[in-house]
This record gives sequence, structure tokens and C-alpha cells, in this order.
Amino acid sequence: MLEIIPVNNEVRWNEIIFSMSEYDFYHLAAYHKLDISGEAFLFYYRSGKNSFAFPFIKRRIRGTDYYDVTSVYGYAGPLIQNKSVFSEDLFLFHSELKRYFEDNKIVTAFSTLHPLFPDQSLLLNGFGEVADSNRTIAINLKLSEKNQRKQYARSTKYQINRLKRGGLTVKVAEERKEVDAFINIYIDNMKRVKAASKYFFSADYFYSFLEKIDSEIVLAYYQGEVVSGSLCTFCGSIMQAHLNATKSDFLQLSPLKLVLDKARQEGVGKKMQWLHLGGGRDGQNDSLFEFKSRFSQEQFTFRIWKYVHNKEIYTRILEQKYNGVLPESSFFPLYRL
Repeated sequence: MLEIIPVNNEVRWNEIIFSMSEYDFYHLAAYHKLDISGEAFLFYYRSGKNSFAFPFIKRRIRGTDYYDVTSVYGYAGPLIQNKSVFSEDLFLFHSELKRYFEDNKIVTAFSTLHPLFPDQSLLLNGFGEVADSNRTIAINLKLSEKNQRKQYARSTKYQINRLKRGGLTVKVAEERKEVDAFINIYIDNMKRVKAASKYFFSADYFYSFLEKIDSEIVLAYYQGEVVSGSLCTFCGSIMQAHLNATKSDFLQLSPLKLVLDKARQEGVGKKMQWLHLGGGRDGQNDSLFEFKSRFSQEQFTFRIWKYVHNKEIYTRILEQKYNGVLPESSFFPLYRL
């Protein structure tokens, strides 16, 4: 049985997500409602032995009568109710998804996959391309406090202690002005690194996020001023350090180290299993990845899924946009570069 659930049917959407073997806040209706890039929907297929759920954002391809589907910002991907995957069920799931793409004029499909859910790659085996993007870092919060701290790099432990001695303090945001302070720092950060427009969010976005999603902002203060923070989420057994920001004048001090150490303690208090820190910028094992890797030795593979359903139309759109001279890029779909 196939069911397409629009994002405004939040009760049914989340009922399905909560029935899956594992999920994160990236799969919930509330998070998809915050995405205004297209029309969010949940693809749900139930066979005789298993059930599958795959959230998407449907977008019109400019200048055409066709569409593509993509995932929300973060770590999404398909979910399964019973991890004992039957090949027949998987074949039917793929067949129903392809039929939906055909019936709804979908040209391409793209989704990020969740690093902590390696079975997602198996769910898409033989269906499009699953590619490794980079590595991500997570702290195992089920370890003892001693063993969690033991995985910190020596320099990280030293710098955290130095920040404390230097007068920096940490706390969870409680007032609107604290949220506003974090928003301003985050926006300044995105401007400084010349981030793509998709990484900029309005103040209302943050307010709605904190209201609708189980989350909090951990802040670092210096002399009464907010200098760094992390918007953290809690879903099932997973805590995500979803968005991080540091005031430009304090980058050299790296107060985010103190923030993430406090976030780790928050996760332990809420009995989370993982604090997922993510990876580098745009799938790169860069200085940001190195910064995160100094908190834990637990590394996971971040993968993406790419699928061209209508190759003829995809080729035609590329020819019309680039006049037959395609740019050298791994970006997908290429017509949105």
C-alpha cells in the first residue's frame, strides 16, 4: 500500500516516522515545515512484511513542467520499520518509488543519508548511486564521564580548562534576548565564510525551530556577552549539535570547545546515546572536521544518494542551460548549479 502524506498532516506523518526502527528530528514533519524551498511530503510504502518511509521536498524545475525531489538540510534519507529486509519488499519499495516519480514528472532525486543509520545504504542498493561524501564525528554518551573525556585531544582538554580559568561561562539559553544574540552571531558567521543562501535563516525560523522541535541553545559568555553557541536537538537517542556559531572577535579563543563540552553534559543528563557533531563544510575533511575530531575517536561515513529517473529530460535540460558545454562539477542535479 502506498500513501503520500503532505506536511500539513503532521499527526499522520509523525505517526509513521515514530513506527520506524530508527529516526532523527530531520525526518519529522515540524522540521520539514521549516523548509520553504518546495513542497514537503512523506512517501510511505507498506508491504505485507515491512514498511518504508522516505521524506522529500518536491521542487519545480525552472522553465519546465517537470520537478525534482531533494532532502531537507541535514541528515535525512529512507527509513525502515523492520531491519530484517526482505529482497521482495525492497524491490517493491523501489518499484513504487519509481512509479511515483514517473506519475509526477520527477526528473531527478537526491537525498543526504544519516551517518548513524548505515542501513540506509542497503535500502537504496541498486537504485541510483550512493556515494561517500565525508566523515562525521560523534561522542558516545553511554561511555563513562572519564572515558568520554579520555577521547578528547590533550590540546582540547587544556583549552577548555584555560577558557574556564579565563572567565568564560556556559549556560542554556532561557530568554529571547539570548536567542537573538545567538542568531546575530550565526548570521555574522555565515556572512564571514560567504555561505550559500541556503545556510541563512530568519529570526522567525529559529523561534519556530525552538518552539516545535525538542531543542535548546547552549551559550558561552564572556564578561556578560554571548560569544559562542550551539543549537542542539534531541530526538530518540540522538543529540545533534545542529548549528554552531562563534563571534568573530573570539575565534582565536575557540569558545565553541567549552560550548560543546557543556552540550555533551546536557546530552548525558537527557540520557542520549550520541552527540553527533557532524563533519566539515560542504562534505570536506577540512579544519572544521579536524576541530570536531578532537572531541571523539568515533567516526561515521556521511553518504548521499543521487538518482536520475528521466535521463532524456535531464539531458535536454542540461543542454538548454549550458548549450552543450557542461561545467566540470560533481554537483547534483547539475542544472541547479
